[in-house]
Amino acid sequence: MSEASGTPIVVTDADGVGLTTPEPHVRHVKVLLSPFLQEGIGDFAVGSCEVPPHQSGSLHTHPDAAEIWMFSEGEGRAVVGDLEIVTGPGSVVYTPPGVSHQFFNTGDTPVRLFWMYSPSGTEREVIEAEFS
Repeated sequence: MSEASGTPIVVTDADGVGLTTPEPHVRHVKVLLSPFLQEGIGDFAVGSCEVPPHQSGSLHTHPDAAEIWMFSEGEGRAVVGDLEIVTGPGSVVYTPPGVSHQFFNTGDTPVRLFWMYSPSGTEREVIEAEFS
């Protein structure tokens, strides 16, 4: 944990704070960087998510924050508003504030992705284990 502004912060997935969400939307969500976890972080949050085969996230909206998904492994489908997007390693999906979105793992292997909220705040639900 960094205490001085301007000091580099390095974390790994093992350092993340998170949870596994219950059925019917099983996924493993962790917060890696957040003003709630480290001093000196700007007004954003970064985390990781693993979605098991044939699972999905819940349909949800962040009224005041954009969410960005950066996919590193697996195949899936993102729904952002009325748009459906096929995703795979290297895909990046931006969801503007107030737009509903959901992700589906359509493959037989886990989907791994990093996510970012801007501005921060929404990740508090994950840190406090109140995420659904």
